[in-house]
Amino acid sequence: MRRGSKVALGLGVVAALVCSHLAWAHPGRTNSSGCHNVRATGGYHCHGGGGGGGGGWRELEETPTRVKVIAIPRARVWINGAFVGMSPTPAVRIDGTKVQVLLEHAALGRHETTATIDSGGTTALTVRW
Repeated sequence: MRRGSKVALGLGVVAALVCSHLAWAHPGRTNSSGCHNVRATGGYHCHGGGGGGGGGWRELEETPTRVKVIAIPRARVWINGAFVGMSPTPAVRIDGTKVQVLLEHAALGRHETTATIDSGGTTALTVRW
């Protein structure tokens, strides 16, 4: 084999390795279970990281439960003890169907409520003082 052929072959192998890695990779960090949300589709899938097993990714059969809190504007919102932002909040993923919402507003003070929402999908929860 000529020297030029060896160099071309070597570059071809390196290019193939780089391209194959890019074909399987995608942006997005995973949680402790090796899963993450897919912003483009609104889905949720796992890559086998975290708690044992491994290899490949798998689609979860169930749709994650999300809640969006709508309240008086500029109220600080906690869902199940975690601060999620100002009202109205973006849809956030929750575990279970019980939701404890705490609102705090500079003029109105604090307000707390508990609700039960449907499992799977997104629920817009309107909270009034």
